[in-house]
Amino acid sequence: MTVVIAILGLIFLIVIHEMGHMLTAKALGVHVPEFSVGFGPALLQKKIGRTVYSFRIVLLGGFARMAGMDDEEKGPDTYPAKPPWRRALIILAGPFTNILASIVILALVYMFSGVITGASMRVESVVPHSFAAQAGVKPGDRIIAFDGDRMDGWSGFQKAVSSRKPGEKATLVVSRDGHRMTFSGRLGKNPDDPRQALVGVQPQPVRRIYGPLEATGLAASRVWFVTEQLGSFVGQLASGQQSFSKSVSGPIGIVAISSESVSQGYFFSLLSFISLNLGLFNLIPLLPLDGGHLLVIAAEKVRGRPVSKETVMKIAAFGLTLLLAVFLFATYGDLSKLFDGRPFIPNR
Repeated sequence: MTVVIAILGLIFLIVIHEMGHMLTAKALGVHVPEFSVGFGPALLQKKIGRTVYSFRIVLLGGFARMAGMDDEEKGPDTYPAKPPWRRALIILAGPFTNILASIVILALVYMFSGVITGASMRVESVVPHSFAAQAGVKPGDRIIAFDGDRMDGWSGFQKAVSSRKPGEKATLVVSRDGHRMTFSGRLGKNPDDPRQALVGVQPQPVRRIYGPLEATGLAASRVWFVTEQLGSFVGQLASGQQSFSKSVSGPIGIVAISSESVSQGYFFSLLSFISLNLGLFNLIPLLPLDGGHLLVIAAEKVRGRPVSKETVMKIAAFGLTLLLAVFLFATYGDLSKLFDGRPFIPNR
């Protein structure tokens, strides 16, 4: 079920990208004969106004077909008939919609889920077979003291536990339904570092909920920060400081990570990040991406005449070959991780 939710989320991002193109095209006088969710044979079709809306069998995105863009249709309501600035707005609308969706999704997360600002002393979960589990600590208990010392904060509790060794005796005092309860036993081993002691409790996070304006401002600021980081990351990939196969995921990896995020409860934050990536990726000046179309429009403006269809097709063929190579390489990396049992999100 988590995989289905992840795939639907990714399809949603591609569909709103195409909706951005379609709505802007219609607003600027370009006829859109068809808007489709998916590819391949149509399962459902309905004509509303002059546009056929279809639902196709292969749910891998969608498309908005504009008159005159990929066919020989002529007339004042075709894409080629519009001035360069209108065509540029139509092309920019797709990536812009994804970037806007990234901000909106993240703002909604800040408004409803909030931002984790710390950890409380109340137990959210107990690690199976740990000291806490064997002693009888339950979720909802509030930690009061450890080995006779009162605990006023989670960081202090962590510091007290870190000073002990696995196998040592310890006592833990908690409050449950208004009653103090004392548990004793021997500390376990931290699976990440057997030299460290482990009590075996996870705290309930402390969250801060934001209002609409503050959440939107914070989301926009975060999206800008991530955009800068992505730019730096691309530079590191180009210079060889980052490994492409280890750092970049294809569709399989993205679905796997998204599915994991659904079960872990941070799917919408990840969806916001993927939407931003989709918008920025489409701005790369390479046909058939939106950035490539913008480059052709810019060349037309500089030259004072349209770029020939033959030249555009050659540039598009080169770009498509390059993108296909990147896609296959990323997919190979995803399959390698899948068969080797390596995590898609590396442990740091």
